[in-house]
Amino acid sequence: MTDQDPVTRRDRRAAERDAAHAAERRQYRTAERARASRNAWLRKIAFGGIVVAVLAVGGALAFGDFFNRPTDGATAGVIDVQSSMAGFTPGEIRVRAGETVTLSWWTKDAAVHLKDGVHTMVSPDLGLNEQLPAESTKRVTWTVPNKPGTYDVWCETCCGGKDAPQMHGTIVVEPASAAIVTGQALG
Repeated sequence: MTDQDPVTRRDRRAAERDAAHAAERRQYRTAERARASRNAWLRKIAFGGIVVAVLAVGGALAFGDFFNRPTDGATAGVIDVQSSMAGFTPGEIRVRAGETVTLSWWTKDAAVHLKDGVHTMVSPDLGLNEQLPAESTKRVTWTVPNKPGTYDVWCETCCGGKDAPQMHGTIVVEPASAAIVTGQALG
């Protein structure tokens, strides 16, 4: 056989089959790459969706009390006070001696987390001994004693009672002639 020998029909068919198989393999590889690329893109979208959902749920759990805050505390002369397992918010309230003060006291804590199902606000020096049932709001109207000073307020029923540092707040009683700022948070 020489370089000039004619190609047989059989060889030609074999070459065509090989070319067709090669084209088919290229087409299959191209389709596989496209499918892999699409799957990677879908995985990224799904992961992003899961991240957004987890952050949304975490944000709702972390800041839920701020979104569901009772609105009656916005009334003039009413001081908004929250009790939670972390203590009182605001941590400090400033009032004037001899005035009548209304507290809009609320909690979102469930009964299972509270001893006897209540939070308390206790300060014997100020004449405060109130109970707040779980997941409720209560208005407490109280006449501030004419005893200027800084007083400790605590929750006696949960989280270790008076000995627990997180379950304390402060009420600052200013003299009747002093300027007053109510509901000021410690920060």
